[in-house]
Amino acid sequence: MTLAEKLHPSRYTEMSGKMAAIVACILREKWTEPAMAELCITSDGGLLARMEGDIGFNDFLGSVYDLERNVSNLLEVAELTKEERAEWDRLYAEITDWRRVSV
Repeated sequence: MTLAEKLHPSRYTEMSGKMAAIVACILREKWTEPAMAELCITSDGGLLARMEGDIGFNDFLGSVYDLERNVSNLLEVAELTKEERAEWDRLYAEITDWRRVSV
């Protein structure tokens, strides 16, 4: 089973549509319509999304800290291998994160 198959929303009846779209975006999958094309974390911890076809980040999704807590729970339940977890971490690290930028 691939990482995308392990994290697919069909396996988690309580996963919201928003969470499914976020996970899909990170994995470069399209599980929702419209699909998220890109995510960005603001310097104060906000999570923004750019939807497919949009030019800029137009959707505020909430706190990245809430996302990180929810993702942590999802990854634990999914029982990822070390390799799968490393792949997730690599993909998640590709999100533009303005908290990491020093001024």
